[in-house]
Amino acid sequence: MIGNPFTDVPELCSQVLVMTDGDAAGAEREATRLAQEFWPLRHRMQGKLIALDRAVAQAKSIGGPVIFTDAADATSSGASGDSNTIIKALRDAGYGKRVLAPIVDAPAAMAAHKAGVGAEIDIALGGSIDPARFPPMKVRVHVKLLSDGAARLETMKAPLQAGLTAVLAFDNFTVVVMSRSVSLFDRAMYFANGLDPTDFDLIVVKSPHTEHHMFDSWSEKNFNIDSPGATSANLKNLGHTICARPIFPLDENVAFTPRATIY
Repeated sequence: MIGNPFTDVPELCSQVLVMTDGDAAGAEREATRLAQEFWPLRHRMQGKLIALDRAVAQAKSIGGPVIFTDAADATSSGASGDSNTIIKALRDAGYGKRVLAPIVDAPAAMAAHKAGVGAEIDIALGGSIDPARFPPMKVRVHVKLLSDGAARLETMKAPLQAGLTAVLAFDNFTVVVMSRSVSLFDRAMYFANGLDPTDFDLIVVKSPHTEHHMFDSWSEKNFNIDSPGATSANLKNLGHTICARPIFPLDENVAFTPRATIY
């Protein structure tokens, strides 16, 4: 069990759990052996990220559709979902192809519902929950579609309730704006709001673990973006203050000696 690195608690660590039928010595031996084998592989288990500006530059030169994975703002991992970082970077860099992205922004969704389909409104997009990380960006948007935010996950068929939801468009961007966080590890919220990701050139996916056929099988490249967020794999940027230190990878030159506890 590798633990949840986004959870800043005193018990944060990786663990090996072995259960036996009364063989305490065997359990201790096997747990220690597995932990010893796990430790030398720790560098292979770090997320491989690409800088956002570099990913944007590469995406401009790729003919087919590309995926920008924003795992740092993955709602299914516990993030707020209101990051506008990738949208802002693409706009500032002059990326001109069709972009599809999701965001959690209840005030923007409510404003769209109040204005109605077809309206042109000025909103502050993003940062409605975590403005320190994601300063809101002012945009004038066209309200394309309004919904109640109800959907079902593709695989599990579990219901999603994103609250008042709006499809807003500006320039070359189409954004699904939700009032509440829901799991975004498939295409359900896009499909439920009349959008097919294959119709776009760059699709933002706020999850590190979508199934292969959903995006990777038909896109040219999937960029794992190094962007801010509460669930970033760039763990040193999260600001841990409670977990036991030193701990890898927050600290360098960490020593590890496995200790077995018998329950």
